[in-house]
Amino acid sequence: MLGLSLAGCSLIATPAQTVVREEIAGHRLLVQLEAAQPGTPVRFAHPITDDEQHLAERLDVLLAELVYGRPKGRRLVSAIEVEDRQRLATALARGLTSAGPRERIRFLLSVEDQAHTPWLTPSDRQTRGVAFVDIDGRFHLAFDLLDDRVDPDELDPYDPTERAQTRARLVSETGEDLGPADDGAPRLWVAWRLSEDAAPPSALDLPAASAAKLELLDELLRDGIIDREEHERRRARLGAENPK
Repeated sequence: MLGLSLAGCSLIATPAQTVVREEIAGHRLLVQLEAAQPGTPVRFAHPITDDEQHLAERLDVLLAELVYGRPKGRRLVSAIEVEDRQRLATALARGLTSAGPRERIRFLLSVEDQAHTPWLTPSDRQTRGVAFVDIDGRFHLAFDLLDDRVDPDELDPYDPTERAQTRARLVSETGEDLGPADDGAPRLWVAWRLSEDAAPPSALDLPAASAAKLELLDELLRDGIIDREEHERRRARLGAENPK
């Protein structure tokens, strides 16, 4: 049974409306709309009026940027496999173009992986979170589970915008990292300008952006999420993208 565990989510007021529910060769995807409780302030620019196919293509480009690393993982790896990423982008586009002003999108991608299942751990790898577009035109993606194996009885009750259950670092080439929370709670939350017509960073902004990326790489190395080899490889790539 494919479902979303929404217990404890402060935004939910009514049963979620299913947008997409499908299973292909052990890869299960569920995308739903969920509404805010009456009186809860929300800042959603829904429904999005872009062409659904064009929006899906844009979201796929953004999702393709996402990589993550775990403590002592040594490498950053793609957050979502290509075929699952494309299916998720299509489903999110459908949700964003059909959501109301007080609704956001919640998604669950579950991949059956018996071949690489450690002993006494769940066989499914789960990626779960929420997506929405704010009134400033930024697309937000917040995960509470990211390619993680979690027993249903051990799921925590937090909203993905409050805290992530997966212990990892999420990295994006062009998105803005919105975690951790003010109280130090870990979050896997990134936001991008959705419009491709948005003004690119000015020449004055580029040094600051490059410095921030270098600082992030240093932090990932210091925290043991990447090793020295991965650190140097990505520093070299950054230098090639931003020549002086």
